[in-house]
This record gives sequence, structure tokens and C-alpha cells, in this order.
Amino acid sequence: MLRKNFLRLGAAVALVTGLAMPPAAADTLTDALILAYRTSPLLEANRAQLRGLDEEVPQARALRRPQVEAFGTGSASRRLRSSNAESEFLSTGLQTSLRLYDGGETRAAIESARATIAAGRADLRATEQIVLFRAVQAYMDVRRDLEFLSLARNDLRVLEEQLRAAHDRFEVGEITRTDVNLTEARLAASRARLAAAEGALEVSRASYLAAVGKLPEDLQPPPPIPALPSTLEEAMAIATQRNPDIIAAQFAERAAVFDFERATSARRPQISATAEVAWQDQFETGINTERRDVAAQAGLTASVPLYSGGQVSSLIRQAQTLVEARQSELQSTARDVREAVAAAWSELEVARAQIPARREQVVAARATAEGFAEEARVGARSTLDVLDADQDELEAEADLVQAERDEYVAAYNLLQAMGLLTVEHLGLGIETYDPDVYFSRVQSGPTGGEDRSVLDRIRSRWE
Repeated sequence: MLRKNFLRLGAAVALVTGLAMPPAAADTLTDALILAYRTSPLLEANRAQLRGLDEEVPQARALRRPQVEAFGTGSASRRLRSSNAESEFLSTGLQTSLRLYDGGETRAAIESARATIAAGRADLRATEQIVLFRAVQAYMDVRRDLEFLSLARNDLRVLEEQLRAAHDRFEVGEITRTDVNLTEARLAASRARLAAAEGALEVSRASYLAAVGKLPEDLQPPPPIPALPSTLEEAMAIATQRNPDIIAAQFAERAAVFDFERATSARRPQISATAEVAWQDQFETGINTERRDVAAQAGLTASVPLYSGGQVSSLIRQAQTLVEARQSELQSTARDVREAVAAAWSELEVARAQIPARREQVVAARATAEGFAEEARVGARSTLDVLDADQDELEAEADLVQAERDEYVAAYNLLQAMGLLTVEHLGLGIETYDPDVYFSRVQSGPTGGEDRSVLDRIRSRWE
């Protein structure tokens, strides 16, 4: 009864204190996921890398587009022996060239760039899922450690009350000094557990800051777990189609095939058209002559590689080995994904099986602790029995908290393994990054458009 009354008093004090204090800002799991998605520097870095990959398409297309250059030459000379005549020559003009046939090199380069970009987009989607999962994990870890801290504080309060009662009973001769010493030892251990719980919470708060971008404030209970497949086979089928790691590996394999075609094109003929227009001015003193000419020429150039010292053959063999490597990497990635799905499914099943058992354990341990406390008052139980029962109750409550956290994290881990841990699937209701915007802007190969503000900001930090 003393233990129950003490717990009720603590709850009443917490309620009154909570009513007296102004409401603090509350965070939900949805808030944490949105903030993590919007502020993650890891996502920003991957988006910038993807924009860099987008530039490979206009670079490849440039191979089959006109190449125009302006040129100019000038010279001056003077004859020293025969006369003092001087002459000056100036030539300016434009020169252009255009590939008419390159054995399929340009087409293969463009298709390889497109496949590489598709793989990069899949990698970005995988990174988005990593960021969201870290936010879920950090959110649940903070809530778990807050529960652990609450249990540790409550245990400390109960043991302090038990120690006071032990001193009173020792004074009247109901228990021995050994019982008092045993209670003091348990109280010291409880203080150590409280310090460890406080430290673990600070670690979780730091992880939350790294994952979400801000410190946690009054984390609310998480929403229900999103819908999941009913069978492991169904989860495997979804992962095969949706997991971004598999998609990235598939496109990487495709890019390697086009790179192989590009390497073999070096053995085929190449035909180019060239044109040039030049303006020439020549002036000679002494004979006072000046001549101005305009010259234009156009032509076709065809070449057929005959022997390159083995370089072309080596490049082709190298490209072929890369195709084989990408094929094996795809198979390895598929195995890794299946393993991840099976592991996440198993973890979820274990956590779900543990929760009802842990709840029953809490009920039984609580009843045992209360019964032992009553029996100890009439001398039927020793102080050690009471302390052990209280410890069992504390561990049962902590195990239940851990199991509930593990179930939630395992569910989101399964979503990540299947490729469904996305903003759209979670229904976060925010605008997502659209990689088509930058790709559409640069695929036609516009000139200029660089943004030097980022460079200036970075450079300013070092000056």
C-alpha cells in the first residue's frame, strides 16, 4: 500500500505541476520526418551530385553538334640587308566542324548518360529513405529513453521511501542492520541506473538532432504503423520491384552495356564535315602594297582506324569486364535486399510476439511486488524478497518499453527494405524534390547558367 500511495502522490504532483506550467511545443513523428527531409545536408549533397550527372547528357549530345571556333593570327617582319621594307600580315576567321557519322559513339554515350542518371535518381531515393528511417529511429529512441528515465526516477523514489521505512523498522527491532544495508545497496544501484538513463537520453537527443535538425521537444505518441504486407513472400515481391538499390544496380548495368558499345564504335569509320572562312590583310612598306582577301573552304573528312597499338582492343576488353562486374553487382544487390527484407520481417515478428508476453510479465511482476510488500509487513517475506520483486517489476516494464520501440522501428525498417519508406507512401503531404526540373533545363545544352553564389559563400569562409 505504501508503494501505491507513493506512486499516486507522484502522479498528482506531476499533474499539478503540468497544469501550472505553460504548454510546451510538441513534436510529432510527421513533423520530425518533414523536417529531416527538408533540412538534411546528406540529401542536399546527393541532389547536387545528381545535378552533376544530369550534365552528362548535354555533354554527350555535344559530340554530334557543330563545333565553332574563332581564330586569328598576325605577324610582322622586316628585311635588314636588301631594304628597310616591312610587312604585316593579319588573318581572322571562323572554323566549324560537324560529325556526320561516328559509328554510334554519340548515341551510346547519350544512352549511357541517361542510364547513369536513372541510377543516380534511384540512389537519391535510397538516401531519402535512409534519412527518413534515421528520423524514425531517433524519434523512437528518445521516447524509449524518456520512458527508461521515468522508470529509473520512480524506482529511485520508491527505494528512498523503502530505506526510510527500513530505518524505522530497524529502530523498533523488526529487521536487522543487514536488511538496512541491503536496501542502501539497492538504492545506490538505482542512482547508478538513473545516471545511466540520463546519459543514454542525452545520446539519443544528440542523435535526434543529427537526424532531424533540431532537439526534441515533447515528443507525442507515434501514429499507427503503416499498412504492411501480410506475408514475407509479398514483401519480397514488392522489394524486387521497388527497392531503389536494385533499381540503381539495374541502370548501372545498362549504362555499362552502352559504354561497351561506345568502346566498340572506335573501330568503325568516322565522317566529319568542316568549313572555314578567313579574312586576310597584308601590307608591305617600301613598295606600298596592301592586299585584302577573303578565303572560304569546305570539305569532308573520313577516317578508318587500322591500328592503334592495341589501345582500342584494350578499352573494349575493359568495358566488357565492367559489364560483367555490373551484372554480378546486380545479383549481389538483389541478395542483400532479400536478406534485409527477411531480417526486418523477422525482427518485426519477434517484437510483435514479445509485446503481449511482456505485458503479461508486467502485470504478474507488479502483482508479485505488491504481494511481497504486504507479506513482508507480517514477516512472511524478507527484505531481499521485496527488493528482488521490485527489481523484476522494473525490468519487466523496461522490457515492454523496448519491445514496443523495436516493433515500430522494425516496421519502418521493413518499409525501407521494400523501398516504400518515401514521402509519398507515408503521406507526409509536402512537396518533394523533382529531379526533372534541372534535367529539363540543361538537357538541350544551354550555355552559361552557372551559379557562383555558392562558390562565393564557401570561399568567404576561408578568407
